[in-house]
Amino acid sequence: MNSSKKLTAWIEEGRKSDNFWIEETKLDFALALEKQLKVSGLSYTALAKKIGTSPAYITKVFRGDSNLTIESMVKLTRATGGRLNILVRNNEFSAARNWERIPVRAFGRAEPVIGSTTDMQVTSNDYQHIKEAA
Repeated sequence: MNSSKKLTAWIEEGRKSDNFWIEETKLDFALALEKQLKVSGLSYTALAKKIGTSPAYITKVFRGDSNLTIESMVKLTRATGGRLNILVRNNEFSAARNWERIPVRAFGRAEPVIGSTTDMQVTSNDYQHIKEAA
């Protein structure tokens, strides 16, 4: 078995555990928050001051080393001028992550990605329109 097959098998095995999905969700949140932080023009220090915490805590959030509550996610997001949205989707769409994150302001029915008002997510109906337009 070559290394790419081993890696693929290891990832597929990991996807069976809750820890895989927990870490992926933390990463998704941190990436969306980082993007929103840049839009807001705030630094880690300014964000920490706005929510009454230390810059070290903000660093932990962006490293994925903190166990975030919904309350802390809302505080962080609002402090950057964003709005937290939690999206539950069917597992069959999880494998298609590439098309789910296409910016689609032109299609009209886009939904914000978790933690960011600047990223847009394509709905399954929009995906059909994208395929037809291609």
